[in-house]
Amino acid sequence: MSVAELIYDWNKVDATLSKPDRHIGFDDETLRDGLQSPSVCEPTVEKKIELLHLMEALGIDTADIGLPGAGGTHAAGVEMMAREIANKKLKIRPNCAARTHKNDIIPIVEISQRAGLPIEACTFIGSSPIRFYAEEWTLDKLLQMTEEAVTFAVNEGLPVMFVTEDTTRADPATIRALYTTAIRCGARALCVCDTVGHATPDGAHAVMKFVRGIIDEQGEKVRLDWHGHQDRGLGVINSIAAIEGGADQVHGSALGMGERVGNTPIDQLLVNLKLMARSGGHQVLQERRHGTCRSDLLGCARGPVWPEASDRDWTDERQIKCSFLAGESRPGSE
Repeated sequence: MSVAELIYDWNKVDATLSKPDRHIGFDDETLRDGLQSPSVCEPTVEKKIELLHLMEALGIDTADIGLPGAGGTHAAGVEMMAREIANKKLKIRPNCAARTHKNDIIPIVEISQRAGLPIEACTFIGSSPIRFYAEEWTLDKLLQMTEEAVTFAVNEGLPVMFVTEDTTRADPATIRALYTTAIRCGARALCVCDTVGHATPDGAHAVMKFVRGIIDEQGEKVRLDWHGHQDRGLGVINSIAAIEGGADQVHGSALGMGERVGNTPIDQLLVNLKLMARSGGHQVLQERRHGTCRSDLLGCARGPVWPEASDRDWTDERQIKCSFLAGESRPGSE
């Protein structure tokens, strides 16, 4: 029998969301933002590498493997993970966080060269009026920092994702100035951040549509990312709205771990986008096992009713429903 004969789907009766005409990527922030959660333990490098392989098995596109500019064991761990990706020929592409400053970018350059693989430099900088006020910044100063840092990274052979913090509370003129400068200096990915979880779906859609317009004006092929947080509990729906607004890639972390109340839960995001036919190539039926493994590796509790990673949720009936709707085989049915 067909799906239509078995299930009347009200979600499709007056649908306003359209299927993207492009690949939607996923960036896993577990090894960077996720570790800022007060509820997790800092895993060993060996456990971080195991987490990388779990991401690879899920079909995650990119992963933030840390901020090597912190030096010491942080930089050493980033290099070990980069070498693992290169040596094992993993498909997942690494990126590293960096302040928009040469001193944070140099360690990424050195690790990339020693490991023998590209590492995207995610240079971040504040953009909202409240950040300007708190830090006593001027727009001219930030534009200068952007030009110097992005140009340096590009000249050193790094792909660059230019990240504006608190974008969802920044004014249009500032957003336009920062992103236009970054693109002209060679950044080929931009990231809009809802740093404090301020956005609603309407806001997420609006700001992404605005930034997509900036990209189109510049005439360059530039990837557009969305990075959300859970302060209002809207991480997943905001990510869906961001895709509607023009996002090519969305960020999240395992079980929604992150600072304050956490990042967008990538497990819920993967399953929802799969069931909404807005992503492909991601092994969503492995998510429960991976959620359990990540919980154990990071030393955090996985709630018994956590969606997509719960013993109660992933009953045999649930797996049949998900596999049927997603067009996948039920595990063990081969």
